[in-house]
Amino acid sequence: MGVPSVLMLAPEGRPVPPLAPTRVEQWIDAVAHAVSGVVPHVVCAPHPGLPDSHVVDGVRYHRIRVGALYDRLFRSLTRLDPYPYVDRIIAYAETVRPEIIHVHDAPQLVARLRAGVAGARLIVHMHDASAVEHGEHALDRLPEVDALCGCSRYITDRFRARGVRARRYVELPSGVDTERFRPARAGERAAALSRHRVPPDRFVVLYVGRIDPEKGPDLLVEAVRRLDPERFHLVLAGEWPQGEPGRDARAVFAESLRARLAGMPVSVLGRVAPEAMPEVYHLGDLLVVPSRREEPHSRVALEAMASGLPALALAKGALEEVVTDGRDGLVLPAEATAAAISAALAGAASAPARIDGLARAARATAEARYAWPHVARRTERLYREILQ
Repeated sequence: MGVPSVLMLAPEGRPVPPLAPTRVEQWIDAVAHAVSGVVPHVVCAPHPGLPDSHVVDGVRYHRIRVGALYDRLFRSLTRLDPYPYVDRIIAYAETVRPEIIHVHDAPQLVARLRAGVAGARLIVHMHDASAVEHGEHALDRLPEVDALCGCSRYITDRFRARGVRARRYVELPSGVDTERFRPARAGERAAALSRHRVPPDRFVVLYVGRIDPEKGPDLLVEAVRRLDPERFHLVLAGEWPQGEPGRDARAVFAESLRARLAGMPVSVLGRVAPEAMPEVYHLGDLLVVPSRREEPHSRVALEAMASGLPALALAKGALEEVVTDGRDGLVLPAEATAAAISAALAGAASAPARIDGLARAARATAEARYAWPHVARRTERLYREILQ
């Protein structure tokens, strides 16, 4: 038997490498380039700047292109799809004969793949909440798979509780580039604070994420409003809704939040280009993740931890798996109020030695558990187990 081939399947319509910093496509691309002992084949949507078929450092990319005429004639006009994404995957699999098919965020493809690709082991890997909610429609019809993976124990347990049949249940977490996201070197933080006009003598509370009610930025704004403006400064980095305030609920939320920022010690960065994000984490003394929704994982928390920035998170979903209270960050109860967050921030600012210790531990956790080579090694172990 030669070196086994693995198909890593991205959800339909999603190119790899990603055009934006999205969790699943980042995972596929990073692990495909870090994993050893297999021949990785990445199957995905076309990429505007790359060929449909090529090999990069041993990773074989196969991008499934749907012609404009086909898309207009069948999908748009008749709502039919006589040659769907999954059948195109099967056609490619016939040329590759993979030993493993690693399906990301698309459990609805599994039944057809099981029938169409004889002998291949099947892994279903779920990364985010929206995909889980979508995938739950296919759970009752899901044939037994060789492994059900979640990006966190929270996600894996959710599937197990639904009775999804799998020979093994495994956590394969999200990862982070610990070379790109790293602690600030001498002078880098001062330069970042100056560039973004953030006062250098304040305790900087950082929020990174969409300006969206589910993410809870208003909860954080209310918490910071209770603090001494001469000691604290808030930085909001994330995209604001663009809809009409009179018609779009998120735009209404955003307008209300802007009004509440009046007179506060705050820097609003708006949407930050992915290549500029490492510097943003150098601005903060503490990242706050005030999410109201059950988070399947937290890319933002991982990037901050790798940057030597501890996180304060609410215990929603997998956040308390990522951040360990008192060891590498701070965790508050899931329903913590603005007053509780404010008290935690005041306590953190009054204990700089403790925050420094959490910062060092956060970086160590990122290196030991979430660096891409570590995630790749865990993936390799899973592949070996299911091939035995």
